[in-house]
Amino acid sequence: MNLRRVSGIARPLDFGYPSNRWIAAVADGVLAAAWLLRGLLTEAWLAAGADAGLAALAVFLAWALCRELDPDWDAAALVAAGLCALALGAAALLRLGPPALAPLFAVLLAMRVLNRTTGVPATPADVVGLLGLAVWLALRGDWLYLGLGIAAVLIDGVMSPRSLRRLLMLGAASVAAIGGAWLAGQELAALRPASNMVAIVLAVGLSLLLLPSLSSAGTVTTVADDTGERLQPMRVRAGQGLALAAGIGAAVEHGSAGLTDLLPLWAAIIADGGYRLVADRANSRSASARS
Repeated sequence: MNLRRVSGIARPLDFGYPSNRWIAAVADGVLAAAWLLRGLLTEAWLAAGADAGLAALAVFLAWALCRELDPDWDAAALVAAGLCALALGAAALLRLGPPALAPLFAVLLAMRVLNRTTGVPATPADVVGLLGLAVWLALRGDWLYLGLGIAAVLIDGVMSPRSLRRLLMLGAASVAAIGGAWLAGQELAALRPASNMVAIVLAVGLSLLLLPSLSSAGTVTTVADDTGERLQPMRVRAGQGLALAAGIGAAVEHGSAGLTDLLPLWAAIIADGGYRLVADRANSRSASARS
C-alpha cells in the first residue's frame, strides 16, 4: 500500500541515514536502562516496562520535534534526545510527573502539517487525525491544543495554492472550530489560567533560544523527503512559531506542570539553541584562524 495515499506527513525511519540509526540506538538504550533501574527499585517489572517504554518514546519525540524545529541540524536532534533522557532521570529523582505524550504528538503533527518536511501536503486523514486528537485533549481540559490544531490547518490552507484540497481543509477546520466553541461554552466556567509566573517567565526565556533558528530559517537548505525540493522558509517559521506557542501556552495554562508536560519540546528547543551557539562560535574561531 502507498503510504502517501493515507498520510502526507508520516516520516518512517529510514535506517540508511546515520541519524536514524543513532536515535534508534539511543531510544533502545533508554528503554533498557529505565526498565532495569525501575524494575530493581520497585520489583514491579511489568509496570516498570510500561514506564520505560514511555520514557523511550519521550526521548524519540524530543529528537523528532528538534528535527522539525531546525531541519538543517540533524546533530542537534540527537543532542535533544540525550538532554531529554537526562531531564527525565532528574524528573524521576525529584518525583515530578512524566511528560504528556498526547499533547506532544499533537504539536508534532501540527508542525508537520505546516512544515511539509515530506514535501507532500497533509491528507484528509492527517487533518482528521490531528483535529480528532486535539478535540480529545480539549475534552480532557487541554483546550490549548484544539486551538493549535485548528490554527495549523487554517494556516496551511492559507499558504497552499487554491485547490479542492485547500477548501476541504478549511472546511474541516471550520467545523472543528465550531465544535470547539460549543464545547468551550459548556465548560468555560471551569477554565482557570495558571498563575505560576515563574513558569511563564522561564518558558519565555527558554523560547529565546530558538531565535537563531527563526533567523536562519530563511536560508534553510534541507530538502523534502519525497520531492527533493528545498523546504519553504515561510512554512518552517510557521512550524517554529506554533511550537513556541504550544510551550508558552502550556506554561500559562498549567504553570510548572505545563513545562513538565512538554519536557521533550523544551529539550529540543534548548538543544537546538545551544548547539547553534556552539557551532557558530566554532565557525567564527575557524574563520579567524584562516584570516
